[in-house]
Amino acid sequence: MTLAMDENNNMRDIINLSSTGDASITGSERLHQLPCFVDYDGPAKTSVYFLPEKQADLTYEASFRGRQLCGRKVTLPNSYIGHVLVESTALPHHGSQDMAFESDVAAATPTNDEQRELRSVGQFEELTVWEHDRVPLQDDDEFICSLQWVALANSIHADCTSTQVTSCSSEAIVAAD
Repeated sequence: MTLAMDENNNMRDIINLSSTGDASITGSERLHQLPCFVDYDGPAKTSVYFLPEKQADLTYEASFRGRQLCGRKVTLPNSYIGHVLVESTALPHHGSQDMAFESDVAAATPTNDEQRELRSVGQFEELTVWEHDRVPLQDDDEFICSLQWVALANSIHADCTSTQVTSCSSEAIVAAD
């Protein structure tokens, strides 16, 4: 269990990662990061309507609501596991894909003073990142770039031997003004 604190060190949210068990998202339950917002939370027939096709260059193509999407599979860094979180007090589920009334959403959305609990319903080690009309690139996609910081953080916090320190100090480091 992880607690999230606000700027005044008050407990804000609870993230429960222990309730996952061995639930892994693999195979047909692949995880996708789409470049859009869908104002719906509930079951959908994605296996019927969202059909990614693998290309020869190991990228993916699909369409969503008539827009072309291009995707790339991204693997999390070694020793990292992603979690799919759902709010324990989720917004009310409506039987259709119609948007909820604003009053229903406002009543179910926690205020700043209320505590939220998120629980893990699945784990993943890879996901597909999508962009409109182009394949996400390693050097310009925000999510993919954020994963590069893991390697940098590991390097910064790693124990250094005297050999590593000597070899690093012999290289010139220039900072741009």
